Amino acid sequence: MDYSRVCDHVFYCELDDLDLDVLERRGVSYKAYFPEADDLAKFILTAHAQGMDILCQCEYGQSRSAGCAAAILEYFYHTGISVFADYKRYPNQVVYYKVLDALERNENGGT
Repeated sequence: MDYSRVCDHVFYCELDDLDLDVLERRGVSYKAYFPEADDLAKFILTAHAQGMDILCQCEYGQSRSAGCAAAILEYFYHTGISVFADYKRYPNQVVYYKVLDALERNENGGT
């Protein structure tokens, strides 16, 4: 999707909607999956510090974006469980942990 006409601050990345067991079957390690997670975390931290709204959108809006949104809510407000409790969503747990780990790793500039 192209959001260039909607806003100036967009982070794009391609990410297959894979669960941990599927990663292993495809020969992809957890560490190698979602290599853009640190860059995304820096983008999120900057947007939050600037008081911007953060929208997460994947192709279907149910799993990857829900996993990312849950990680953001958990990191800043400790309410990420609310996304998992909403049965309209199917948060991807691998995305959740990759984003949450990256946010924690980059909270002080990646130190």
